[in-house]
Amino acid sequence: MIVSNPDYLYMDFPYEVNPLERGYYWGTRFNDERKMFSFAPDNLPQNAETSVDRDGNFFDAKSDKPWPGAYGISAQLWSETVRTDEQMEGMIFPRVLAVAERGWHRAGWEQAYQAGREYKGGETQHVDRVALNKDWQRYANLLGQRELAKMDKAGIHYRLPQPGAKITAGKLQANIALPGVTIEYSLDGGNSWQRYRDDARPTVSGKVFIRAVSSDGKRFSRVETL
Repeated sequence: MIVSNPDYLYMDFPYEVNPLERGYYWGTRFNDERKMFSFAPDNLPQNAETSVDRDGNFFDAKSDKPWPGAYGISAQLWSETVRTDEQMEGMIFPRVLAVAERGWHRAGWEQAYQAGREYKGGETQHVDRVALNKDWQRYANLLGQRELAKMDKAGIHYRLPQPGAKITAGKLQANIALPGVTIEYSLDGGNSWQRYRDDARPTVSGKVFIRAVSSDGKRFSRVETL
């Protein structure tokens, strides 16, 4: 069997839960790089411990039937709402790399399928979450600090991750899902931009704009306002 589960492998769903993100949400509310990386195709019930349902709630899963594992996995992009090549590439890249990672390599945190074992999201702890998080951090660093720059040189219009940010006691604090991606902020409505450094968090006031920028400086993420 070739597994192509909409909840984890469809790339016509948004990267994140945001009305400004392109994509449908009939099967799941989002499919980002981390969710695809954490997918266990050879033990489908296991995914109940590492993800939530369409409405953001925990769920339970088990099967009493034998399951030899998947022969392979396939990611889909249903493109009826995609109008340009750039939109298409943004929906596919970089999360297709996470699909490839799961397709060729079975990680140590992926458990062997056991008929009758029940996985309860938020309750059971069968999955080694420490190992999963460590594996994701390794992968995210490789993707953000090495592979995205290769895509820039190849002219691939991948989606830049959105930075997360908050202001505490007048200091701007920001982070991003893929380490190595540059974060910029603006204090003058986007007329000028400065590079954010976490080891020298800037003092800010008023409206703050924040965005991510590609390694070649030619493309930017959606601008968020604080």
